Amino acid sequence: MPLVASKSNAALDKYRYELKVPLEKSQSVEFKQHLRQLGLHPVSPYPPRRINSVYFDSHDLNDYMDNVSGIADRQKTRIRWYDGDLSQLTFELKIKKNKASYKELLKLENPKLYDPCTHEGVRSIITNHKSNSESLILKTLDPVIEVEYDREYFLLGKELRMTLDTNQKFRKLYPFPSQRMQRSPVYCVAEFKFPAEKLSMMKSMVRNIPFRIFRHSKYVIGMDVIAP
Repeated sequence: MPLVASKSNAALDKYRYELKVPLEKSQSVEFKQHLRQLGLHPVSPYPPRRINSVYFDSHDLNDYMDNVSGIADRQKTRIRWYDGDLSQLTFELKIKKNKASYKELLKLENPKLYDPCTHEGVRSIITNHKSNSESLILKTLDPVIEVEYDREYFLLGKELRMTLDTNQKFRKLYPFPSQRMQRSPVYCVAEFKFPAEKLSMMKSMVRNIPFRIFRHSKYVIGMDVIAP
């Protein structure tokens, strides 16, 4: 499966680190003020977008269990689209090695607007695609959960990026789909993204932010929210 990468065959400069800061509503107001006090001045390069993702997993939810257990080498498989536009999809395989991650991306044209939340829709989307890499992966997996949120984008420097995700909602797709979105218990998630070689510099820049930095997986949070 050509989309599966490893640290040995993927260029090291493609790996990046992500530091996540879950925030309550009152904290989100103060967050940018603290960044400015630290000499960080977020600049928005383009407008916010609404993001929808469908996460795929095995019948036994192996990827979910690996994430919950904190397995060093793990992955997530998803299809993503922006601002409700189902005609342009992105297939993503996110590979994590220890605390660094790497994403393989593949654009999927979907002019007939097939639903990526269903087996039938996914099969229709990939049937006539030139590459069969995504079909080899997706044919063995189930659409498990849909995630929706609003994302703002910021630059903190040449190679330092930050996003703010709000209005996170989740919808169960497996084993039976739900029609109802359920809200996340987390109001907002700030995420710092930077190349692996900038880890020491980034840690130095954010270590004085008076907010807790810890693991936050939308897939894991969503699965916990929709659990019966």
